[in-house]
Amino acid sequence: LDVLSRMAHPPDLVLSDVVMPTMGGRELGTRINASAPELPVLYMSGFTGDDVVQRGLLEPGVPFQQKPFHPDALALQVRTMLDRKVSARA
Repeated sequence: LDVLSRMAHPPDLVLSDVVMPTMGGRELGTRINASAPELPVLYMSGFTGDDVVQRGLLEPGVPFQQKPFHPDALALQVRTMLDRKVSARA
């Protein structure tokens, strides 16, 4: 959050793990959304998508990539999200 607040130009997307030591990914996403609602967040975890929802770590339907993943799978997910962002602006 500190890095984002100091950036002259925000990134096009944030990639965050769901489980982190100080702040969980869900809280990070909520705080990013409060200051930059147009900034998409892609979450990743070693837990399955169903598991992160059942544990209350993420809301159903948020962009999610399960680890381990192939770089091509991550690239496709990022590309899809960036394309949606561009379409939403048009």
